[in-house]
Order: sequence, then C-alpha cells, then structure tokens
Amino acid sequence: MTARGWLAPRILFPLYERLSGRWPWTELRRLRTLQWRSPEELEARALWKLRPLLAHAYTHVPYYRDLFDGAGVRPDDIRTMSDLARVPRSGKAELRANFPARIVADNLPKRRRETAMTSGSTGLPFAFYTDRAGLDSRLGSYLFFREWAGVAFGDAALYIAAPPQLSPVRAHSSPLSRLARRLVLGERVIHLSGPDLRAARLVAELRRLPAKSGYWIWGWPSYVGRLAAELLETGVALPTAPRAIIAYAETLTAADAAAIVRAFQCRVTNHYSSYEVLHLAQTCPDNPEALHVNSERAVLRVVREDGSPAAPGESGRVVITDLTNRVMPFINYDIGDWAVAGAPCPCGRGFPTLTSPEGRVGEVIRTPGGKTITPVGLGWHIRQAFPYIWEYQAVQTAEDAVVLRIVPTTRFSADLARKLAQDLEEFLGPGLRVQVETVDRIAVEASGKRLIIKRSHGWRSSPSSLTR
Repeated sequence: MTARGWLAPRILFPLYERLSGRWPWTELRRLRTLQWRSPEELEARALWKLRPLLAHAYTHVPYYRDLFDGAGVRPDDIRTMSDLARVPRSGKAELRANFPARIVADNLPKRRRETAMTSGSTGLPFAFYTDRAGLDSRLGSYLFFREWAGVAFGDAALYIAAPPQLSPVRAHSSPLSRLARRLVLGERVIHLSGPDLRAARLVAELRRLPAKSGYWIWGWPSYVGRLAAELLETGVALPTAPRAIIAYAETLTAADAAAIVRAFQCRVTNHYSSYEVLHLAQTCPDNPEALHVNSERAVLRVVREDGSPAAPGESGRVVITDLTNRVMPFINYDIGDWAVAGAPCPCGRGFPTLTSPEGRVGEVIRTPGGKTITPVGLGWHIRQAFPYIWEYQAVQTAEDAVVLRIVPTTRFSADLARKLAQDLEEFLGPGLRVQVETVDRIAVEASGKRLIIKRSHGWRSSPSSLTR
C-alpha cells in the first residue's frame, strides 16, 4: 500500500467530511456493511425511505398529487414494494410536459436544485433537477461500485466515451472541482474521445502515466469493444493491463465483453446507471451473471406491462424510484429500458438483483472512415440543438448517407437545420453526407421500442473486422 493509500482513509477522508459537511466515505463504509444484510432487512429499509418520499411528493408536487388521486391511491396505501404497481408509471414525456412548474417540490429552496439533462440517446431530450442533498448517496454509491470492480485509491481513470467537450463529467466541472476530485477520490481523469480513439493513441496515453501507476477504464462498451477488436487484430501490446474496466451507458453485449477480456486481460464490469438516477446497479464481484441494485439509493423494479413485478428470469420494463431526490421526485419512473428480473444471489449479498439490462439498445451509424456512432454518442453531439427540437432520429440510408429526422419546436429554423447538418457531417467524418428532415412525429418500431439510430430497409452494411 502506498503512503497516500494508507493516509487517505485515516486522515484525508475524515478531514474532508468534517470541513465540507459531505459524508460520501461514511456512506461507503455503511454500504460495505449493509451489503451482507438479508434481502428482507434491506427491503424494509427501502420501504422506510419510500413512505416519507411518497407523502412528500403527494403534498408538495402537484403532478404526483393528481397522479395518485387519479388512480385512487394514497401514499399510506403503499405498504409493500408490490403495492407500487398501483401507482401509474411516468416516463420522460410526462415529466417533461410538467417541468418545472408541476413536477418540482414547492417547499424546498432553489439552492437544493442542480440542473441536469439526459444525453438524448432515446431521442427525447429531457431536462430535470437533481437534489444536492442526495450527493452523498450518489457519490457513496459510485465509490462502493468502484471498489467492487477492484479499483484502488490513486488509480488513473481513463474515460472512453463522448468527446471530452461533450462529456458530462468534464462539462459540469471546474478546474477547482477536478482538483478536489483528484485529491478526495484519488482520480487523475483522462478523457479520450471514444469515436476517434485508436490503439496507438491509447498506448501513448498509458506511457505518459507515472511509473508504477495503476489505471482503470470507465467507458462505453461499443467504443471499448471496438478498441479491443483493434488490439486483437493488430497485435498491439499495452504497456500494462488496466486494473479494471467498467462499462456503462450502453448495453454490454457478450461479444464486446469477450473481446474486452481477451484484449485487456482483465475483468469487465457492467455498471447500470442513468443521468436521472446515477449509479444504480453493478455486476456482483463474485457472480458475473448478476447485477446487484443499491437499494439504499433507489427502488428498481422489473415489471410487466400491467406494472406487476416480473418473476425471476422474466423480461420486463425497468421502473425506478429515486429515494434521494425530493426536489424533483422520480416515482415509478419508466426509464425506457428493459431487463431480466434476478433471483437472490448465491454470493450472500442481500441487495436485489437483475440480469441482462438492455438499456439504450439500438443500431449504430458506421461511417466510411471506420467510426462507430452509438445513440448516446449521437445524442451528446447534437445536444446543443435540444432547446429547438422535440425528438430526433438518425436513419442511415446508405453507406455514405444519413437522414436526421427532427420533430421541431417553433424555435427551430432553416439556418439551424443547415448548421446541424454541417456539424454532424464534420463529426461523422469524410465521405458521409447528412440531410436534416423535419417530421411531425418519430414512429415506434413493431416491438414498441423507439430507435434513435436505424438503417433503412433497403440498405444493410457489412460489419468490418473492427466493428464486428
């Protein structure tokens, strides 16, 4: 153990908590203990947090008061997790239509609000508020899951995701906050643009790290998987293997996971999160078939179409209730993802489980230059246009052509359409033309899912060896 690794938990962390009034490391220590409690005790704790949240939302948030009254339900009627099926589900469309006047609590000061926005990967950009009072829970959950993956304090973190200028981690942090993050979390963060990253650039970045410095990767699986395929095909050797790889933001496919393990020679961990409710679940350290949900952080249910709980092994919709956000409560929030309900894990941890989360499933844009653009990546690139559009969808109609369908607001203009097309052509690279087309609505697929990226029926690309 390094001197800093010995010093931090004994002096630095307690000092930080005392001076800041924030308690993320105390939350981490609590989660270390609670994970071994029984499922029944952990569910009782979640219900103990849920009941006052429901009462608060009914009293102080007009949208939920009307929702409960319309369903003939009172907060006191929710006595078990199954009773949540009586509360109608809410999605982005409903919450966005009521934001902020009817969905934000009327009894809390504005200083508790922190503005955030989803990536738009579902084609439905969504602005919302998080609750600053829930920061300890969010950060404690992040630290807990990071520890599960095997990350050590002081390891460098390589973010392989959106281009740095579009990354929410980079965009919402000042140099001072990044310095504080390095001192408190022990993270030296290196942002790498997933669409453009190649093996040679990764090797160059790793060689810049201090001698004997460990590192880990926090990345979108489509980009890390593509990089793994290149490493395997070209035989490029990494100076050192990462301590851990945590995949997030997209579905981690079996093919990507296998390639990543082979190329990087380390375990890949599946992290399930959302912009609305961060750090929800992660692969069990002892059972790669299951993800444990941090039930101290949120109630995550996999439900059938009628809202009833899915049985273990049954696929259903993911519905989330954030236990830490009272500024803008998310109650029975249908996030648009699918997952398979899990059974109790043989590892002995009592946190609930799920398997096969299928968030943000969709097709990708493959460019003539070899880029693979995912729905999340596309969303982050065009997010500057979100105030002017309601919905969007990119359709690749040929190897060299993409049509960006826009459902416009009244503020959308022809000049903005031209700029959007030009910017997207530059992002996608040479040899691909973009046309912006305004439409009245974006149709859903036969499955009921709504793709943000799709290919026209008349054209299918043949995957290259790097993109599989």
